[in-house]
Amino acid sequence: MKTRLFDVLCHTIGEIITFSTLLLLLFSSVLAADVPMSDAELLPGKEVRITAPKTEKTFLVYVPVDYTDKRPFPVLFYYHGYRGSATTQMFRHITKGEGFIVVGMNYATDLYYNKLLPTETAKEKIFFDEVLELISTRLNVAKEYIFMGGYSQGGYSTTVLGEQLLDRLAGRIVLGAGRRDVDMNPPPAELIRGHPVFYGAGELDDPHYQRAKRAAQLYTEWGADVTFEGWENETHSLSPQWSTKTKMREWLIAYGPMKQVASGFEKAQSAEKNGKLGEAFTFYAQIAEILPDTALCQTAKKSATHLATKAETALEQLKDAFDKKPYAELTKALTTFRDTYSHSIFAVRATQLLSELLNAKADALEARALAAEAENNYDRALQLYELYLTYFPEAERYTAVQKHVKALKQKIGAK
Repeated sequence: MKTRLFDVLCHTIGEIITFSTLLLLLFSSVLAADVPMSDAELLPGKEVRITAPKTEKTFLVYVPVDYTDKRPFPVLFYYHGYRGSATTQMFRHITKGEGFIVVGMNYATDLYYNKLLPTETAKEKIFFDEVLELISTRLNVAKEYIFMGGYSQGGYSTTVLGEQLLDRLAGRIVLGAGRRDVDMNPPPAELIRGHPVFYGAGELDDPHYQRAKRAAQLYTEWGADVTFEGWENETHSLSPQWSTKTKMREWLIAYGPMKQVASGFEKAQSAEKNGKLGEAFTFYAQIAEILPDTALCQTAKKSATHLATKAETALEQLKDAFDKKPYAELTKALTTFRDTYSHSIFAVRATQLLSELLNAKADALEARALAAEAENNYDRALQLYELYLTYFPEAERYTAVQKHVKALKQKIGAK
């Protein structure tokens, strides 16, 4: 039966308060005082409460225990239930604190919070964008793998705001809830088709269980990639045993890290095939650490090691040739190597070698000019200095040589 009545969806106050209390007992954490993002101490295994400067709303950021800035991490946005506040606890527990940056969101406006009106999401989108941008400035975020979810009202919110951000999300998690608009106002067909949605509700959760089943059926009919779980003997107030009854973590890994690995491996292979060995190495090295026990990540690690060995060998050969090959030939070879291994640590090392080579060549020319100057052969000295200034503007001593030439010309009255 079609309905827009939201007041009966998730405002069973006693149940929600009980559920929130249970979560606090199960997944308690210590929050820091509100801080601006620039001052936040974002450490693995820690949670921080941040004040967004534009919207002036607060949100929580939990950094996973396995976080490293060497690779991008998926992000889970969690929207809390009625009369709750920003929390990361449920998603932290489900993920075991690993593999995902978890963001606990508050609602940007009371109007949206109280009614979840699809027409009142503008400020929610602004807040979402601001938070994503803020955490991306401090953490290595996999922007292609952003998930949204919530429990009870947070689940219904995920069917409103989440449907309006389908092109930004890798998947949604709707828990203890149905769909706010039930079967009306379906999302755009081209965006919902194939979109991953995880639905979960306690089998004794009346009325949300039946609404969740109905919503899951509708999303399936609309072409979404739907996973549905009914949790035996669970009401809206979830028991401590609830988390043993869900495969949500496996679902998140399948649609987050596993897809991230597969996509990254494909990009790495394509880059390697096209001779972009630096990009290939970086992709291989990043994805090798995501799910290190899986076959694809182990293959990526071997590929990264192979490319690293190849690059190290080539660099050593170039270094050994410093005193054996002409400057122009070495410069060309190092430049080619740098371009081939761009976007990797090897390109940085090639740039350093180019600088060393250039400065060695420039220093040798300066020494010749100084020798001519010491012999009072000023014409020859100035000739050599001019060659220095013409061909070595990037040399470390360029400014010093430039000043010396000016002083020398004043000394001998040369123009």
